[in-house]
Amino acid sequence: MAGQGVSTGTPGGGTAKMVVLALAAMASLVGVSAVVVTSSIAAFTDSTSTSGNSFTAGTVDLIDDDLDAVMFSVPDLVPGQAVSDCILVTYQGTVADPAAVKLYSGGYTDSGDLGTYLNLTIEEGNGGSFGNCAGFVPDSIIEMGGTLADFDTTHTDYATGAGLWDPAATPDTKTYRVTVSLDAAAPDSEQGESVTALTFAWEVQS
Repeated sequence: MAGQGVSTGTPGGGTAKMVVLALAAMASLVGVSAVVVTSSIAAFTDSTSTSGNSFTAGTVDLIDDDLDAVMFSVPDLVPGQAVSDCILVTYQGTVADPAAVKLYSGGYTDSGDLGTYLNLTIEEGNGGSFGNCAGFVPDSIIEMGGTLADFDTTHTDYATGAGLWDPAATPDTKTYRVTVSLDAAAPDSEQGESVTALTFAWEVQS
């Protein structure tokens, strides 16, 4: 029709161009995201492990051959008289090389002060057994002639105990010969006095 202008553009052309540009931008972002995700995945993996681990505590164990009998039960001891007995101690713990075995006093009851007149000698060695020192051969003297009272005061626990035996295997054994004598100079006032409930204690640590 005369008087009407002819448009050479497409209706809404500006809007269409913006839509195309937005889609292109979105496609570009999607492509970038895809690249990032793909590059974060490891191509190879590997692992190793050890299983079934366990721990068991070792043991230190001492026994003796007294069968719950007493070493000494001596009535009517007189000045100058000495009595001896032996006991076999065995280490049988699972710890193959423990620390040394120590001997100390477990205490006693004294009706007076007889313990100050009882002289004590203790030897470590081999041979013999409880109640029978036949065949005993000493290695060392770990207590030499001091009084029972002194031994009881000086050797009170493992840290202050006497002894040199250091088991280097399991089982291992050592014989102890204990000699007790009433001092020849014991006064008349000690007549009838007694020491009872005397305990010798052996201890080992790892």
